[in-house]
Amino acid sequence: MPPPTVRNALLSIVLVLGGCSTTSFPPGDAPSPAASSAQPSTRALLVDTDVAADDLVALSFLLSSPQVIVAGITVSGTGEAHCGAGVDVVLRLLDRLEAPDIPVACGRETPLAGSHTFPDGWREHVDQGSGLDLPATARESSTSTAVDLIAQLSDEHPGLTILTLGPLTNLADALLTDTSLVDRLGPVVVMGGALQVPGNLVCCGAPEGNSVAEWNIYVDPRAAQVVVASGVDPSFVSLDGTNQVPVTPEFARRAIDTAATPAARILAELFTANPFMADGSYYLWDPLAAQLAAGYPVGSFGPATIVVEESEGPESGFTRPTSGPPNIRYLATVDPAAAEDTLLRVLGGG
Repeated sequence: MPPPTVRNALLSIVLVLGGCSTTSFPPGDAPSPAASSAQPSTRALLVDTDVAADDLVALSFLLSSPQVIVAGITVSGTGEAHCGAGVDVVLRLLDRLEAPDIPVACGRETPLAGSHTFPDGWREHVDQGSGLDLPATARESSTSTAVDLIAQLSDEHPGLTILTLGPLTNLADALLTDTSLVDRLGPVVVMGGALQVPGNLVCCGAPEGNSVAEWNIYVDPRAAQVVVASGVDPSFVSLDGTNQVPVTPEFARRAIDTAATPAARILAELFTANPFMADGSYYLWDPLAAQLAAGYPVGSFGPATIVVEESEGPESGFTRPTSGPPNIRYLATVDPAAAEDTLLRVLGGG
């Protein structure tokens, strides 16, 4: 997500900026609950992240949640972090949180097709840990690639949940490499897309005139279409839903004032180091996706049929609604108070 250099541009927009499928999200003709109110059983989860500030919050949340076991972390080298720096930030975060040993691997650094990238300024900020104090660590990355790690963990954890928080390059690459992977995966939860609301390509090297794409999908639209067409039935935590949960100054102050655990202090420190995150122009993009992937009942999904626009032009990366049988679910409604409370409660050890 954007660093301080884009704060002024962010302030000028209302519904934009940002940059999943679970068996507990039943399909239907009307929006369905993201999860039942009953506590779900613990699920194994692989997080594919591009290591931006809200990714670090999402990771801290998932490592604190009793509802999931983080089995592995893959870094999207096409996202906001470069491979080497992104893996290093994740390993240092794990060390700071005294997390168990978790394999961390990176994938390719170029999209499956095209040459879209996040702005250089954003990537530099994320490569440096988004202002977070992350001491050096002796932890080492996995010897596997991201594609290999996804395949390996899907064998070890039948029904593995996949949560993607950046471009879909790693997951698409894995699905293309092993066509049987689709049968071994469980829920696939994607933070990305914009169906019925504007996109968020608003500044800093964004293509002029594209008002429909969301960043994570825009950077590698080919990868997004591969995932949609693969049959994994992904649930998109799209801007349609995340726009409903802006980060308000009141919430940020509450997070800072109540931070009493290592995980809660990650969020508080990020707010302090990045004031633009707490002025109402930022949203709970990745933390919201993490909550839904973990089965917390904070939103509702509706069925949709989409095709991802892969061609260059003013609609490249658009998750375009079309006709036909539903091939995704998208986040239609969110309970903002529940999302805020769940985030702080779990980070706080509740």
